[in-house]
Amino acid sequence: MNRASGIHRWATSAAVFSLIMASTGGVSAEAPAKERDVMKNVGSYLQWNSPVTVKLDGQELPVKAEMEGTKILIPFRAAFEALGAKVTWDRAAGSASAVMESGGSAHSVKVRAGEEEAVVDGSSYTYDHEAVNREGSLYVPLRMLTAASGTRFEWDLVSRTLLLESAAPTSSGFKAGSPAYEAQGDIPARYAHGASADGKDVNPPLQWEGAPQGTKSYAVVMYDLHPIADNWIHWSVLNLPASAQGISEGVTGALPEGAETNAYFGMGPPPHSGDHPYRVVVYALDTEKVELKNAPVFFEDLEPVLEEHALAKSEWTGYFRGAE
Repeated sequence: MNRASGIHRWATSAAVFSLIMASTGGVSAEAPAKERDVMKNVGSYLQWNSPVTVKLDGQELPVKAEMEGTKILIPFRAAFEALGAKVTWDRAAGSASAVMESGGSAHSVKVRAGEEEAVVDGSSYTYDHEAVNREGSLYVPLRMLTAASGTRFEWDLVSRTLLLESAAPTSSGFKAGSPAYEAQGDIPARYAHGASADGKDVNPPLQWEGAPQGTKSYAVVMYDLHPIADNWIHWSVLNLPASAQGISEGVTGALPEGAETNAYFGMGPPPHSGDHPYRVVVYALDTEKVELKNAPVFFEDLEPVLEEHALAKSEWTGYFRGAE
């Protein structure tokens, strides 16, 4: 799938997704197509409701996750206990709690079966799916785990595996983020695609600091980790000078010629697909110029090129939800 057709298909997928939701009743347990085509991912959405393998730091958990539509629900006790949390179950209240240490601080989460709201570190959040009690095991949205523990994740479409990595402190000192939204927080609607409500298709501002000695340029990639999008790139900028300390809001289209290998394309999740995680990765590189023959559509095609020259990298993940 080339870049032009990729943009067109992804931009029109919301309408197609709505038609599928309205016209299809049954659910199949067949695996999704292995082709890397986001339009086909949307078209095969109702075939995705089958168990999901979960691995934490390379070790497979004894309990599978579930997928309802395209929303991944993880087993609360198995996932949090694997991270070292103390988990308790209040049978009378139908609620579960987990308390754990992460990044040198104590964190807690409490959720009740049948509710979309959970309390994380004392603050209430509403997620894209209610907690579900399946034969005595509570399943909760993946985002709840990442918010409470800082756990990093990737999605492998071919093997239907959720790859979790326990949070680890950075040693390089290189840090990147956006002043427009918090890590694991909601991305403001102005940065969404123009077809979305209030979407302006302007890029969010980014800042970084602490680049290692020898940094000669920076690269920035923003991609969607949701199973439908399958790591589809929404923005990539290469060959930013070593003197750069960030990117201002709304500069897409005005950067030096050739810098934007993938022009900014704001968030635009199909309806009913829940929270989409959009990850920004900033690379500090040991070369002044990275050359590409073609602009990659998927992150895995660009990542090896940047990793080859990366002295350090930093990630910042936010969420955006389409219409329900």
